[in-house]
Amino acid sequence: MRPYLRPLSFLYDQIVGVKNSLYDRGVIEAYKAPIPVISIGNLTVGGTGKTPLTDFCLKYLVQAGRKVAVVSRSYRADAQAPCWVDVSHPFGARYYGDEPLLLAQANPEVAVFVGSTKWRTAEYAVRKEKYDVVIVDDGFQHRKLQRDLNIVILDATEDMANYEVVPEGRARESWAGLERADLIVLTKCNLADEANLKALEAKLPKNKEVLYFGYDIRKFWNQKQSEFKSREELQGKKLFLVSAIARPDVFEKMMREIGEVSKKSLHFRDHHQYTENDARQIVEEFEKSQCDYLITTEKDAVKLRPLMPKTPTLWSASLEVAELGKKGRLYEVISEILSSAHR
Repeated sequence: MRPYLRPLSFLYDQIVGVKNSLYDRGVIEAYKAPIPVISIGNLTVGGTGKTPLTDFCLKYLVQAGRKVAVVSRSYRADAQAPCWVDVSHPFGARYYGDEPLLLAQANPEVAVFVGSTKWRTAEYAVRKEKYDVVIVDDGFQHRKLQRDLNIVILDATEDMANYEVVPEGRARESWAGLERADLIVLTKCNLADEANLKALEAKLPKNKEVLYFGYDIRKFWNQKQSEFKSREELQGKKLFLVSAIARPDVFEKMMREIGEVSKKSLHFRDHHQYTENDARQIVEEFEKSQCDYLITTEKDAVKLRPLMPKTPTLWSASLEVAELGKKGRLYEVISEILSSAHR
């Protein structure tokens, strides 16, 4: 807790509240797309497991025969004007952003678009081609784009103190913002402390449906060798981790359940754009550590692989999402929205 920052947090929350009020009353006009729009967002700044859940939804929609466009912001990336994500770009993660590139690579049937402003990118996407639905990545606070379904993700492993509004905590807005949510999804529930999970549940609006998801790592991919290894094959091995994510502690916790994690593992700032010097440092530190495997996240792998074309040692951990409780409910909610949306 950083109570000395509370006045700044209060001021920030008041500004957010005024903005939301202006949108709620129609004083500020929002763009309405000609097709259904589904937002997958969160309250806190990063690290909630939003990308894996987005991927989970995309795979369902593709399997259901839907033509999908994803809209994301080119955060800490070169692309500014709205554009389609080309997975063949040699430095796609730097140009489009790591998460949009990862989603595009994992879902070749889906069109992923990025730009500096989500509503303009959505407008660009629906002009380019006819789609059945737009998925807005991290869209909860982007009120300029109207949506038909607001899915809000909360990380069950997040320290409750971090749900204070920034800069005191990591929240973009207060708990009151959840009243705009249509569906609340709690992630990483299998990794959460029971007391923390109960405290989180106590903060949720009573009139909102809540779904529970668990996250797990079951396999590892080495692109250079075109090889998968199972969790069991790494059991008890010495592991050197490298990541640039908001919650490296959760990644480490999951990996400690598999093997012995090196204390010299490297962590960079969230969304860090790796350089060739970073890549050399990572390889050198890994070799000095005498660990068996160099492991990174899927999000980091899309940035590191172009910098390590001759290094067969880099393995990415595949994060798997599992529904806890009623199976298929998230799919049902999405289907209901698509069926009831009349434009």
